[in-house]
Amino acid sequence: MKVLLVLALISLAALASTRKPLAARYDNFKVYRAYVKDSEQLEEFKKIHQHIQVHILHEIGGPNRSYDVIVGPLFQRTFEQVLNDLEVAYDVIVEDLQALLDESPVDEDAPMDWETYHPLDVIYDWVDEQCDEHDYLECKVIGHSYEGRPIKSVRLSKREGNKAIVIEGNIHAMEWISSATVTFILNQLINSEDDDIQRLTEEFDWIVVPMVNPDGFVYTHEVERLWRKNRRPNGYTNSSGPCYGIDMNRNFDYHWSGAGWGIEDPCDHWFGGDEPNTEREILALQDFVSSFDDGYIRAYLAFHAYGQYVLLPYGHTNTEFPPNYDQMMRIAAAFADGAVDAFGSVFTYGASGLLNYVVSGAAKDWAYGVKDIPFTCTVELRDKGTFGFFLPSNQITEVGVEVTEGLKSLVAKAADEGIFD
Repeated sequence: MKVLLVLALISLAALASTRKPLAARYDNFKVYRAYVKDSEQLEEFKKIHQHIQVHILHEIGGPNRSYDVIVGPLFQRTFEQVLNDLEVAYDVIVEDLQALLDESPVDEDAPMDWETYHPLDVIYDWVDEQCDEHDYLECKVIGHSYEGRPIKSVRLSKREGNKAIVIEGNIHAMEWISSATVTFILNQLINSEDDDIQRLTEEFDWIVVPMVNPDGFVYTHEVERLWRKNRRPNGYTNSSGPCYGIDMNRNFDYHWSGAGWGIEDPCDHWFGGDEPNTEREILALQDFVSSFDDGYIRAYLAFHAYGQYVLLPYGHTNTEFPPNYDQMMRIAAAFADGAVDAFGSVFTYGASGLLNYVVSGAAKDWAYGVKDIPFTCTVELRDKGTFGFFLPSNQITEVGVEVTEGLKSLVAKAADEGIFD
């Protein structure tokens, strides 16, 4: 009898050790938008997370800005009181975060489409199917994540001698609209019968990496929807235990660690690492981009959420600009003009350090500053803050359409400007 009891306990312990953690829920969590007007308010606002359990959704860039903050039911009254004491105005923009998330459920068995968000396996199965069906696609695993998941690429090339455009997605795990949009674009490039799209595939090569951060992406589906970084243990701990992950879009070796709030706090969402180029995912991406001949890749676009921006180099400064900045501005303007025609979504464009906030170590700046790619940008997708990182899935197709229209205009203008010469 004792032997059976011991075996049963061992079996239960083994089951507990292999069971996946339950996904976090956000019932009755509110999303606040706080309007920080001056430096004095900003300094006090930065300290709130030290005393109250909150989740700030933006890097803190400066005064005269708004910041979205998730607060659970236990801390909402205290949070509101602190903001009132600081005379920081605020609105509640989401009354129940879980209810908003439940509007976009993920059906793991649904086939690939752009009406819902999909888990990694569905996305990768679709990529593999496209690769099997089209001989002008060159598909590779360019590396593996910390947890061993493949990082896949697709290169579309129908004619020798073309110059190439790189599209990168989901380096930040929680930004599901990123890979949804990148795969929408890839599907259009492969399967659309639109004459303009077909011309783009004849005259240019397209290199697509739809999922730079597969570990983090899977984690957002299975455990923590708000996760941003990759999942490598970074060697630090805090009161809650070991700290995981690096913000990989702060880890590229171009003016690394020169600017950005939270990039030196190893347990923060924006931790950029102890040194640059530490993450195998971005090393795989860099090696892949560097494997092509110099001058072949002429544009690099990284897709993120949110805000409806076309962010140009540089990110580490708001006083220095690229030598061809005026040219880049004209190309970005073309994207904005094309995108707005679809559904009226207005995209603002300019240097990220000027428009958004000063931060260093981003992919677009590495692509421009190290690889000498003459047009690089980060496209921050919908919306301007109504739903933010939690954009409902019923908007995926519209986002894909407006971005595709923007891309048509961007490529045409870039060609006129001699980017592909």
